[in-house]
Amino acid sequence: MDLFHDNPMFQGIRQMMNAFAKQAIRPIAAKHDQEESMPWDLMKQAQAFGMTQTAVIDGRKKLTGVDEDPDPKKPKSQARLSVAASEEMAWGCAGIALALGGSGLACAPVARMGTDEQKEEFRRLLKGVDEKGHIKVAAMALSEPATGSDISGLKTSATRDGDHWIIRGSKQWITNGQSASVYVVWAQTEAAAGRSGVRGFIVARGTPGLVPGKKETKLGIRASETAQVHFEDVRVHKDMMLGVAQAGGQPGGLADTKKMLDSTRPVVGIQAVGIARAAFEYLLERVQGGTVQGTPLASHQHIMFELADMQMEITAARMLAHRAAWMADHHLDNVAEASMAKALGARVAQAVTTRAMVLLGEEALEPSHPVEKWYRDAKIYDIFEGTGQIQRRIIAKHLTGQNPT
Repeated sequence: MDLFHDNPMFQGIRQMMNAFAKQAIRPIAAKHDQEESMPWDLMKQAQAFGMTQTAVIDGRKKLTGVDEDPDPKKPKSQARLSVAASEEMAWGCAGIALALGGSGLACAPVARMGTDEQKEEFRRLLKGVDEKGHIKVAAMALSEPATGSDISGLKTSATRDGDHWIIRGSKQWITNGQSASVYVVWAQTEAAAGRSGVRGFIVARGTPGLVPGKKETKLGIRASETAQVHFEDVRVHKDMMLGVAQAGGQPGGLADTKKMLDSTRPVVGIQAVGIARAAFEYLLERVQGGTVQGTPLASHQHIMFELADMQMEITAARMLAHRAAWMADHHLDNVAEASMAKALGARVAQAVTTRAMVLLGEEALEPSHPVEKWYRDAKIYDIFEGTGQIQRRIIAKHLTGQNPT
């Protein structure tokens, strides 16, 4: 099974993204973390690397120079490419990595469920720059104040009114929520239908009633913007509802979009691995050159055993993410593996950064210390894209066929 290492294309992407992370991301990571600011200049520069805001819709040709085989039955490479690039980006800075790729959250359902006309409209809304001179970004508006992982409880509603839908409700913790030029908004069209009644709508910034809310102050990933968004009788044409051209005439809703998590969860897991690797490498370099009362740190068994455990855990989490991505690219059922990759990556990132803090002592408590930043960044990976508890529930159901209660 070719997970990663024998494929020159994946190796090339990893090397390119590692160089980008070293030269462009790391030098500005502390600044944007401290300022809690989006790296707008870098986001513009990154487009030259193929990291456009519509890359998920446009495919991988601009990044790799190779077209994907259009045959839907043939193996793809998108998930593995994302894993190869994402570890290096998060190694550079998880917050900046999320800022660079945040629009992909909104692009994914458009790529999967959108018509050609909807995709073209989405691209049009992201062309050029906004009123501040920044490149345009997109936002996936799903989470709500009272609804985290339980998406069946969405309160945002969409009511049919002739050729339009009227959207009412509020969203919270939305990536790019304050700055987005286009939103993919998830709303309940039929309250009694639960999950099956949830639909996605493409909504342009400036649509009357769409009100970006306050930007959140966060523990970590501060270079990525998170904000509230409010929808006060927002009127959207029926042509902007996603998934209405499904086979058999059945509209595709959130249940269809959830299938994309089988590809995206390994990416989230590998981002957590990137954070863990950053902390591990920093600690290893310190140990190799450090002493305690004249004795080399590398000769202290308890320190070296900690490093050995970290290396084992990082390697295991990395390989699980690669396996889950390989399965997604080969159209294999990877629901459990995707959840394992996400949950394990998050656990490893928290464990490694915590142990690095302990071993480094008081110096790592300083706000300007890189390990302190990685420690803060790691926590969110156990929460977004489905909490660790949700991932374990998915894995358990895969084992027994029953949802644990």
